[in-house]
Amino acid sequence: MKFLRLSPDQVQAGQALAWNVYNEHQQLLLHKGYVLQTPDQVRALIERGVFIDQDDFAQHQRQRAQAQRAQNAVALWHDVHRRLEQLLQHAEAMSPQAFRDDLQACAHGINHGIERQRDASLFELLHADDPDGYTVRHAMQTAFVASLVGQGLGWSAADRDTLTHAALTMNLGMSRLQSELCGQSLPLNPQQRDAVTHHADRSCQQLEAKGVTDKDWLQAVAQHHVTPNGGPLPANHAQLSEQACMLHYTDVYLAKISARAYRPAMTAHAAARSLFMQADGQRNPYVSALIKELGVYPPGSCVRLANGEVGVVVRRGEAAHLPEVRSLTDPHGLALPSTPLRDTAQAPYKVVEGLPRHALTRRMDRQALFA
Repeated sequence: MKFLRLSPDQVQAGQALAWNVYNEHQQLLLHKGYVLQTPDQVRALIERGVFIDQDDFAQHQRQRAQAQRAQNAVALWHDVHRRLEQLLQHAEAMSPQAFRDDLQACAHGINHGIERQRDASLFELLHADDPDGYTVRHAMQTAFVASLVGQGLGWSAADRDTLTHAALTMNLGMSRLQSELCGQSLPLNPQQRDAVTHHADRSCQQLEAKGVTDKDWLQAVAQHHVTPNGGPLPANHAQLSEQACMLHYTDVYLAKISARAYRPAMTAHAAARSLFMQADGQRNPYVSALIKELGVYPPGSCVRLANGEVGVVVRRGEAAHLPEVRSLTDPHGLALPSTPLRDTAQAPYKVVEGLPRHALTRRMDRQALFA
């Protein structure tokens, strides 16, 4: 082990030690987690001359930096996107342990967003529409939304962890092709169609090659295309994985609100209505739960209000049709000097129309929107 001398700014009275502490002979003096109660104890320790393991210090600094980034939804999802992009691009070359560790780190980011920054996370994930990053962003969106809906249904943490891992890896067997298809306006060729048809099985094979043995995870990936196009639940749905069913309808909804080379993105309102109709939402618990959880206008949606203002949804409201909106432009399309928060339960600020993303031309300070 390599050692660093402990400095006064690295330890404070009343706070647990972040590392084991050693004397000059590399003998353990204090365990990680030990709390020095008074400034005098801290001073005596520093004056004695003590050391910490360099690797422990570096690991602590990385964890501290990650925790600081996670305080901000923009930085959180940038970090998860970067890590997941590397994982999906280089999965074949990664060792099984490195693959599972990186995947778990991505899942941790998803869970953090749900627990700490729910609406800001939905805004970041649903408002962006970058075709070049579709494969990674879609996996993140599906993992977050499916787990969020599962939480609303009272699913256990273990079941939601399975759901998250399955969502992040359900298209592992066609990640490169998925990016190509997003920008392709021509029909699939025979090779592409074969790859799409068998991608769930190939994803499972790759996961098993990485040492994944969780049967629920593998089953969710294998079965995640419950219907050909997001239709009603099939007659044998009781025999299918619940996680697979949740993934399927979440996947279909999110695909609707993402642009393709051959069609524009649907508004969230139109996508919810379309999915409800085609999937028999009244008798489909997954679709009804998804729409109830996200609302008709989820965070990130662009909307027009009754008074003519155009704004963006920042939080879900008490009712699905009553989101919290910050207005960005006046009825004439001119930028407002601030971003006033509108109560959509009041008649002048009632949401009358969902708009496509490109209707928002004003640059937004995303931190200020959630202040």
